[in-house]
Amino acid sequence: MEPKILKVKNGDVTKTINEFLKELLNSGKVHSLLVPQAVPSKKMVFPVLISDSNQLNADVFAPLLPASTARIISKMTKFQATKEPIGVVLRSCQIRALVELVKLNQANLENIIIIGVDCLGTFSIDSFVNFSEGKTPTEFILEAFKEKGNSSDKYLRSACCVCKDPIPTNADITIGVYGVDLDKEVLIDVATKAGEKVIEDLKLDDTKSVKEREKSIKTIREEKTKKRTEFVKEKRSINGIAALSEFFDKCINCHNCMTVCPICYCKECLYDSSVFDAEAYKFLRKADRKGLFKMPNDSLLFHLGKMNHMILSCVECGLCEQGCPSNIPLMDVFIPAAENAQKEFDYHPGKDPEEKIPMIVYREDEYLEVGEK
Repeated sequence: MEPKILKVKNGDVTKTINEFLKELLNSGKVHSLLVPQAVPSKKMVFPVLISDSNQLNADVFAPLLPASTARIISKMTKFQATKEPIGVVLRSCQIRALVELVKLNQANLENIIIIGVDCLGTFSIDSFVNFSEGKTPTEFILEAFKEKGNSSDKYLRSACCVCKDPIPTNADITIGVYGVDLDKEVLIDVATKAGEKVIEDLKLDDTKSVKEREKSIKTIREEKTKKRTEFVKEKRSINGIAALSEFFDKCINCHNCMTVCPICYCKECLYDSSVFDAEAYKFLRKADRKGLFKMPNDSLLFHLGKMNHMILSCVECGLCEQGCPSNIPLMDVFIPAAENAQKEFDYHPGKDPEEKIPMIVYREDEYLEVGEK
């Protein structure tokens, strides 16, 4: 299906998109929508499941990711697929995370209509709540985008500055802003039959050309790739036990990075179990052997184990870093680690729903250099 154009009314892109989403609800093609929407205080934006179009006041470009939307969908669908169609508005990283959760049998996409949004990046929660530019964070980021035709790195979380790809993939419907005049129009790109069915009765205009969008997407991807390459090169020095111990020396062993990660899903986690509890004499023996023994114990083992467990499926959304109460810049380690591991296995998390996660697939020709040929 050729992309369509949603005409922006009175220069208000947020209101225009809300009217589009309300039409989806009122058409009955979706029973409800999971959208980012401001809480009553207007200080925060959280995912909200809405079935009444009169209560819909979404802020799809709000530069905030307070929780993993992919995990929310997982909780809704992993035990039983929804019987009613639900439209879910997701950023690109959360679509990738959702695809990985489906591969891990932690989510079901039956009757889930993925509505991807071109991502302009997100702020930390503190930056969003305490924003002091004389306008809302959404107004700020949209104005910066209109001015540059690109997202602004100012206030963005580190993960967003070096994002793998801010353009949604594997979406049924994409709300596109790259390569269009945002004062006049928004692109509605439909990629699946499910998406076509949802919008078939809506009055949308045909687009004359998508060349400008293709050019803009190519530019933003090249810029992100360049920044990402520089970032990974700079952070590669953080390796080895001594460097990693120093890097994680502020860790309080709260495991919050694991709690907010969209990929960590185990019901019973080794690191939250009693495995590392022991009789007092065993701790004293360690102290005697080394002369000292840092407590809480095994925080570095936790981080290394966590990375080993989920690094191939890491979509680098940065929620772990955002959730750290000690403000450890976790992306400095996790992004280079993910880059190395995923390159080694030639695996691209969330890109191809049919691509198997390497650790659950046996390949006879893999790593012959470390075994018998």
